[in-house]
Amino acid sequence: MPLKKLLSLLFAVLMAGGGLRAQELLVGVDFDNRFDNREYAGNEFNVPQTLFSARLTPLVGVEWMEKNRLVVGVEMLRNFGQYNAPRDPFMSDVKPLMYYRFKTPNVQADAGIFDRGELMGDYSAAFFSDSTRFYHNRLSGFLGRYVSTERPGTYIELAIDWEGMFSAESREMFRILSAGRYSTRSGFYVGYALSLFHFAGSELNRNVTDNLLLNPHLGWKFNAFFDFDIRGGLLAAPQRGRSVDNHWRLPCGGQLDIAISRWGVKLENNLYLGQNLQPLRGYIANAETGATYAAEGLYAGESFYATTKHVYNRTWLGYDRRFFHDTLHVEAGMVFHYDGTGMGTQQVVQLSVNLQRLFDIGPRRPAPGHRHGHGPRH
Repeated sequence: MPLKKLLSLLFAVLMAGGGLRAQELLVGVDFDNRFDNREYAGNEFNVPQTLFSARLTPLVGVEWMEKNRLVVGVEMLRNFGQYNAPRDPFMSDVKPLMYYRFKTPNVQADAGIFDRGELMGDYSAAFFSDSTRFYHNRLSGFLGRYVSTERPGTYIELAIDWEGMFSAESREMFRILSAGRYSTRSGFYVGYALSLFHFAGSELNRNVTDNLLLNPHLGWKFNAFFDFDIRGGLLAAPQRGRSVDNHWRLPCGGQLDIAISRWGVKLENNLYLGQNLQPLRGYIANAETGATYAAEGLYAGESFYATTKHVYNRTWLGYDRRFFHDTLHVEAGMVFHYDGTGMGTQQVVQLSVNLQRLFDIGPRRPAPGHRHGHGPRH
């Protein structure tokens, strides 16, 4: 739907909702600038490259009854240095943003196209790589979540992201995501993250794959001058290529995550020991013809988890902090990757700005002690 039609639809909703109490106009803009230099020449399971991009997302919406919000916007992405013959486009990509949100202190429900940042679950890099988080930053579908206000850190969420439509050019793809956590007052917690990805076929390519990833885990958050978060869990990835050999593969392993932070300075280490969690990457479908299974788009996680050396270690050291009432987020650091074949480094700098403001456009509320059409109460 063109942006002009989306804005016309929002204007119509605003006019139709003129009789609602506590109605407010939302105006906002998000900005992200990310530099990501990957020096992976010594690694076998990832590719060296430099990614440098900026994204601007202006949005406008209406909020009513303090719980409902309807928003439309446009997301404009520019990849620095990109050149597409015969002419260089003004923007590398332009996509819509449009969603309805219902939110209370305990419950949130989203429908439409909304930011991935609305997910509360702790999905490791085995689920989503840095590139996926930044360049596939929107979910198209639904999100539902319950948060306990009596026990902080306790929640459960379920989302569906429809990533592709069946056609001659694209596959039908959808992902179901779920995560939950139960936290104790002493800082111990138990939780899980789950992804079920249905990677179906197109009119020209009938390959269908089921790709699951499950991460149950136990952890402990505490403070001993520094803030510590220590977590251990299982990564299990049942998957099968139904159109290839219809054989279930059950790779799994264990992961230990340790994060130490204070004043915005952060050290984080993620150690994975186990099998190749992406066995269909580059899989030979037919030994006689040498045809390979088309796995592009099948895995959203870091390709380091395709290691056949049974080890992958990621160490992040840097600065991560928010300023000005959480409107500005600065992240800068060095990342060290070891995949059993060599050491690779990654330098990351990201700056994010999030600005939103509500303007009262609904009927005036009566002053305290007054009622519409009546004098003061005695």
